[in-house]
Amino acid sequence: MSIVLFTRRARWQALTRQRPAPALRVALLASYTADPLVPYLGLDLHERGLSATLTVGPFQQVVQQCLATDGFLADVRPDVLVVAQRLEEAGEPGAAGDAWATELVAGAEAAVTAARRHGALLVYVLPAIPTARPSGPADAMHADGLVASATVVRQRLRDRLAGDPWVLLVDADEAVRAVGDDRAHHPVLFRLAKVPYTEEVFARLGATAATLVASWFGAGCRALVVDGDGLTGAAHLLPALRELRAAGVRVALRATGDGCWSDGDAVDLLSVLDGWVTDDRPIGEQLADIAAELDVAPAQIVLAGVGAAQLERTGERPTREGPTGERPTGEGLAVEGPPRRVPLGADPAAWSDELRAAGLTDRLPERRWSGGPARSAAAPHAALALDDFVAGLDVQVDYLPVVADGVAEVAEVVARAHDFALTSAPPAAALAARADDLLAIRVRDRLGDYGTSGLVALDRGADRWTVDVFSLSCPVLGKGVEAAVLREVTRRAGAAGADEVVVRWTDTGRNGTARRFLSEVDGLAPADPRVRLRAARASADSTTGSATADAATPDAGTADAATAATAVGR
Repeated sequence: MSIVLFTRRARWQALTRQRPAPALRVALLASYTADPLVPYLGLDLHERGLSATLTVGPFQQVVQQCLATDGFLADVRPDVLVVAQRLEEAGEPGAAGDAWATELVAGAEAAVTAARRHGALLVYVLPAIPTARPSGPADAMHADGLVASATVVRQRLRDRLAGDPWVLLVDADEAVRAVGDDRAHHPVLFRLAKVPYTEEVFARLGATAATLVASWFGAGCRALVVDGDGLTGAAHLLPALRELRAAGVRVALRATGDGCWSDGDAVDLLSVLDGWVTDDRPIGEQLADIAAELDVAPAQIVLAGVGAAQLERTGERPTREGPTGERPTGEGLAVEGPPRRVPLGADPAAWSDELRAAGLTDRLPERRWSGGPARSAAAPHAALALDDFVAGLDVQVDYLPVVADGVAEVAEVVARAHDFALTSAPPAAALAARADDLLAIRVRDRLGDYGTSGLVALDRGADRWTVDVFSLSCPVLGKGVEAAVLREVTRRAGAAGADEVVVRWTDTGRNGTARRFLSEVDGLAPADPRVRLRAARASADSTTGSATADAATPDAGTADAATAATAVGR
């Protein structure tokens, strides 16, 4: 990680400790671990006047979380929903990328549905073209090669989303190409934590997304303020300033005192200035006056000048907040922190080019500024139901006994399963001591084999079985695996002569997904109708009602020792 990116991450950490009043609630859903995007997107939004709280949902659950009416998005109530999918997590491409297109378009449709349900702006990250080439250098010679297939899918997504005025598109492939394939990917971190990209890629994605969001909310550049302090050779700015004014950007000047006018070529700026403030007040007050004079929001001002010291003296700007309870709009967003800055280098002859390269005239498509079509007028698309999506995955669940050599693997799965867990993860030694009570859960579907994805621990009594460990990893959640596992447990319990299965849980502060599922477990039909299934909250220091393990019958042990498999939804 470069010192620049390290500094930006540190600034974000410092900013979160200050707890500025957020203007936006941003939810992120991705097919991979998107947490590294948070500091860059959050800081870039803040620097554009849009302080935000950012919350990352469970990875590889885009469709499930978007189509669910409760859960992550219902808790966050996002103003902005960021959705990122990779082709690599979508299984095999199929002929001409058809299989990829089916998966990712389904995810995009679900994202649009979720954004509309919550009244949120959708930021969709177009997937990068995978770097792996099965045909090697000959991939370009295949009409249905990987690059050709990926290009078809990306265009299908663009065709579906680009016409929606409530959708912004960010291209991950542009970020990857800008960084370079060799520096864009992080294979080791992906194997360990499902983080596919390096910090450089996440930083570029964050900057692009923040720029688009700020423009959509009306926080783009509407006025350029030239910092007159230390400015010598101002005439070199004239070509770029004239272009900015022609593009609709207002131009003003601020300086400490009126000494800047003694420079002859500074007077030449009068021909392009819409206003100026030259007095001894703090820069923040000067900029507030300029914003009021030019009738722009403070967040829409960009400050350009020479020398870091000049640009660091801006201080805090006033905040503008809408009525209590009002959803954020371009006119009601709280604005904090210094304005965006464009530092000018030591060579005045390059100043105009530096201003041109700053992207001050970047604009969203005209449809967004004209209001665009109403959402109800958008072209209709077939609704995707969560049950239909899950049924089409052809999910298969296998249950395997845990041998001594396999304890470390399942312990690692349990340690990482924060969203779906009954309690805090027990140490590996505790699991090893009761290996005979454990069942490893393996999951596969038409998209791939997820390997060991969970663990269930059974305290088997003669009449009652107690489930006190039940953990699942994020990629298999929302696919019906949760219900399939409990049905399998009730089947085994009934075969052993027990008449009740109790799932004991505690609130870990992070297992909201498990708690929501267990709140409806009474409505889950057990595989054996003779067995009652219920969930019970356990106190941290109480085991009242727990069964003892020595009551298990030989038949139950035999059943658990054999590998079993179930098909979800069958």
